Amino acid sequence: MTAVRNVLVSGTALLAAVILVGCSTDGSPEGKAKPKAVAAADVVPYEADYPSYDSVDALVKQSDVVITGTVIGTQVRELSPEAPTNDDPVANPQAGLSPEEAAQSDPVVVTVSSIKVSQVLSGAGDVKAGDTIEVSQLGGTLDGVTYKEQETTALAGDSTEYVLMLADQGDKNPFDLLNPQQALYTVGSGDEVTPVAEGGFDDIGTVDELAAKAAEAK
Repeated sequence: MTAVRNVLVSGTALLAAVILVGCSTDGSPEGKAKPKAVAAADVVPYEADYPSYDSVDALVKQSDVVITGTVIGTQVRELSPEAPTNDDPVANPQAGLSPEEAAQSDPVVVTVSSIKVSQVLSGAGDVKAGDTIEVSQLGGTLDGVTYKEQETTALAGDSTEYVLMLADQGDKNPFDLLNPQQALYTVGSGDEVTPVAEGGFDDIGTVDELAAKAAEAK
């Protein structure tokens, strides 16, 4: 049996957490639908709706900051979903729930990577080359259970140079990718920018060319 609950993860993604729930022999659910109740499950799938973009220019224009950098550490955390109070089900996936039901929303498992910034290609603010910032991605392994969102490719801590197009979620929160496929790239030979996933743009060119695009888009 599965239970699906929509929660607002951040300003970037709406998440439907598909939580496997144990059933008794007569088919009735055993206990509460919480991720930690899935002791026997190896994987808990997440489903999320992200904004998508028609072009690199549109993606860069919407980004708060675009950087190159490498992963220097990771940590898996539980993130309490935001709970907007308006009644619009698009802006507030918890619309229609009672206060008691909303308070029982399960935390979301995320992997937070510490990124050493090599270069800032776009974006004003406090981020600069040499800084270390945190970037959050949906999913990770916690207490022996793996939480997986199908569009998310975890950042690798193997000296890979990444291009990340990020949304700023405020001083106390990690950045996150505007879209897990369209906003994630690697830097290859000749500084060529290559999408990590099939959904990324494959006509970006080099890092310098992306920086020029970013300057024009802003």
